[in-house]
Amino acid sequence: MSARDPKQTFLETNFQISINPPSTMKLKTYLFSLSDEGTELLASLIPESASEIASARWPILLDNPVLPEVLEAGESTGGFWVSAEAVFSKAEQRGTTYFEVVCRKVVNASDEDFETNSSIEERVPLVDRGGGTPIRLAKGFSLTRIALKPNMVGAIGGCESEYVCGSAVASIFDSEAFSGLSFVPVNNPRTNTPHEGFHQLYSDDVLDPAIVDCSIERIQSDWLEEDRKLRHLGNLSYPEEALNNKADFLRTAEPWASWNGWPSWVVSRKVVDMFRDKKLRGWAFRPVLLRESDTYSSYIEQWTYLNKLISQYSRSEFDGGR
Repeated sequence: MSARDPKQTFLETNFQISINPPSTMKLKTYLFSLSDEGTELLASLIPESASEIASARWPILLDNPVLPEVLEAGESTGGFWVSAEAVFSKAEQRGTTYFEVVCRKVVNASDEDFETNSSIEERVPLVDRGGGTPIRLAKGFSLTRIALKPNMVGAIGGCESEYVCGSAVASIFDSEAFSGLSFVPVNNPRTNTPHEGFHQLYSDDVLDPAIVDCSIERIQSDWLEEDRKLRHLGNLSYPEEALNNKADFLRTAEPWASWNGWPSWVVSRKVVDMFRDKKLRGWAFRPVLLRESDTYSSYIEQWTYLNKLISQYSRSEFDGGR
């Protein structure tokens, strides 16, 4: 690459975006190689990441000056699928008031369960809550078997944004009198009666639409059902007033969990603290950002840089998200 190569000039000009943020939040990228040669390239350029590989994705911080070099070299090996996550300091996490739920456990559904639950889904009307694509809020699901410990929450297989919980979780949630949450029976198709000790979590408290920023992209797909739909690659973000005096359990106005209408869950700091304190399992939590915060300003600066960086390389593109 020559000293005045236009791409190099771009990197020199724009790299400053990510190295002096007003907060300590850092964006970490993950690279999935599309060829064996690309994997060998990653091993040679970022060998320190080898011990942190997850699902064949190599992590590298956005402010690592090697990242542009890796993407440039990847042009000759087929490129990479690129995803990213925001890594927050403990102080930033403590200052977060709401979190998006991240699934860590799925309750398998039988073929019969899947057919039954699909018919339930089809009977639930899609509702436009201002998020650009309508959502559905379904309940009354069926599961033949629920392999879930009392202290666990698990997503219903095939409906991965709808959750069932064990008896200990239900008891704790109920005793805390969390707002915005109700418990719905889960049908056992073998007996046609509700499963004992298990409940579906349900909320019809819906947030205002999230901010559409540079960490959201519009899908280009051969599948008509998802083509032109929005895909979130990062963290949900809202104006501060949108989260004032809201319930503890909320659903998003957008179907972030699935193109066919499933909204994500958002829960309060109170729920997260209790979940961790009681050592409940099945959920992780992604901070929801406030538009007015320094953290969000840094988040936008870093995502802006990442978008510009990826746009310089024809063989690499964003992947993942929801």
